[in-house]
Amino acid sequence: MGAETDITVSDGVSQIALTAGPSARLTVAMLIAIGAALDQLAQDDAVEIIVLRGKSNVFPSGITVPRGGGDDRDNMLTDLCRRIENYPKPVIIVLTGAVVGAGVELALAAHYRLIHRLTRIGFPNARLGLVPSAGATQRLPRLIGAQVALDLLIGGALMPVSAPRLAPLADMLFDDAPNDALNRFVTDLRSTDARPRPTADLRTGFADASAYQATIHRMRTAIDASPEIAPRKILAAIEAAILLPIDAGLAFEAAAAEDCADTEQSKALSHLFHAEQQVTAQIRRNDLPDISAIGVLGGSAIASQIVLAAIEAGVAVRWFIKDPAQQRDAVGHVRSVLQQAVQTGRMNSERAQRGLQTLRHGDAPDVLEDVQIVLRATRGQRGAPVPEGITVAHCLPDADPRLSLQFAAPAATSRLVEVILGPEATEDHRRLGLALARKLNKLAVVQTTPGTGLHDRLLQTLWRAADALVDLGQSPYTIDTALRDWGMVHPPFELADMAGLDVVSRHARADGAQNWSGLLLQLGRQGRATGRGFYHHAGTDPTRDAEIEHKINERRAPQSTLPAAQVARLVIGALANEGAKALRDGVVPRAAEIDVLSVFAHLVPNWRGGVMHAAAKGGLLGTTRAMHALEHPDHDLWTPDPVFAELIKYGRTFDDL
Repeated sequence: MGAETDITVSDGVSQIALTAGPSARLTVAMLIAIGAALDQLAQDDAVEIIVLRGKSNVFPSGITVPRGGGDDRDNMLTDLCRRIENYPKPVIIVLTGAVVGAGVELALAAHYRLIHRLTRIGFPNARLGLVPSAGATQRLPRLIGAQVALDLLIGGALMPVSAPRLAPLADMLFDDAPNDALNRFVTDLRSTDARPRPTADLRTGFADASAYQATIHRMRTAIDASPEIAPRKILAAIEAAILLPIDAGLAFEAAAAEDCADTEQSKALSHLFHAEQQVTAQIRRNDLPDISAIGVLGGSAIASQIVLAAIEAGVAVRWFIKDPAQQRDAVGHVRSVLQQAVQTGRMNSERAQRGLQTLRHGDAPDVLEDVQIVLRATRGQRGAPVPEGITVAHCLPDADPRLSLQFAAPAATSRLVEVILGPEATEDHRRLGLALARKLNKLAVVQTTPGTGLHDRLLQTLWRAADALVDLGQSPYTIDTALRDWGMVHPPFELADMAGLDVVSRHARADGAQNWSGLLLQLGRQGRATGRGFYHHAGTDPTRDAEIEHKINERRAPQSTLPAAQVARLVIGALANEGAKALRDGVVPRAAEIDVLSVFAHLVPNWRGGVMHAAAKGGLLGTTRAMHALEHPDHDLWTPDPVFAELIKYGRTFDDL
């Protein structure tokens, strides 16, 4: 049939083997080839059963629409899936490897599914702000019910098909060679005189209609609180699956997919998804060293978080702690967290026990002897028995001349680590930092700088810009409200309380500008830890404090409130300006790294696409004019980097950098 497919026929069984190219992506050419093969085989009376499989151990998949990086502009996948479902001969699909998006859509449309036990499946569509458009919202709940379908379609993570909750998807799970499993299955199929079995006719997942509807109601309460559009559309389509005939349900899904296809949100999420892929490519290098054990110095909170992250990833830990009391408390904390993870079902007991067995702690001279890297995560650990030739990475806030690893909080669960290469760093340091990130299953944003990391620079800029607006007469509460409404989970003054006002107050402001955290510190307020900062922290949610507004107004006159959109434009513009300076300084090579960092460090929401993308979508010309018009003494903060003018001149955005 061509390079895309290879058709063989033996004993009445025709196998259509798909060639997975270097990207393993399901392309339009493959979809056309599958359709042509089905045309040919429908007319062949010698063929009784059709098998669709990958030519190698990889089944081609991915998102086929252009927003997901595919080339299916006419949504040919939808028609092909419906055609497979209605095919007059039994269609078996054989899945191996990681199968996502369109590959799973084909599997759902097939009549029978043979899946290797190690296969994982997933739908990244919602992460791109998209709705699956080839029937997944209608077929998946017919097989596995509402809850698991929602977890797959909205959660976006790969799930192992061996999980009990996915059992209804597979007609056979196999461990051996695909051909052997296929021969057994075909023999059994023939013995029962099996016919085509359209998924549209199955209602296993609808067996408990009340539980199905209860799941929809429960999930709607959670999803409606989110500004993301695609999850709401997916939820509505899954609700429609139990209410509508398949053709009407597919039409409902198609309308939902069209509603999301070209929104600013889907553009932002798509941008972020592909930026994340660019960043992830660094840890896929084949020249990274193997890391089986790490050393951690000290018993601080960040040290404990790193230890937990390592245990979660199956990495052996050698934990050097000088102080016996600190050792007792830190190790006890780790044990307690693991115990809670087991009790809540987040980790099975065998895995937790295995992690504790590979954790060695103490202050013995040989405690670090078999590690490949040591992480200095607590001050006062100089003189630790680090083996000769082993790199010590700095995990504290200040800079290091060689290698720093800054984990986004909380390090145990956050996906981000900054790999910061100082002026004395070598390529070996880069590889070692990337290798650890890969081992811990984290995104690595690599930076080259003699100073602190990019997250710290953006964080300080956020507080600096917010303070400047207070200087100009704005209330800290109206600033926080504007940015929270824009999408920030923790706007600047709430975040200052969380970090501790003593931390925020250490950074000087320009002449004539005020660090308002320093003022509050002088008033005896330290932030959330002591219950009083910019906010009053008595209950679960922080509340405004009239005394603070009074104290601030004593030092500068309040002015009329800026429109919320203007506040957001100025603060996001200041953050993007700092990002532009980092690009000019060569800290990171692309704006994509800044966008990924800003999202995974929780500075901006994912549906904004990252701080650089958001600033560009807000309008670079308008942002530049707003910054120029601001009469504030911190000229460095509010003077746009020359790249703003360059991008405006040529009609480009930060996405192009």
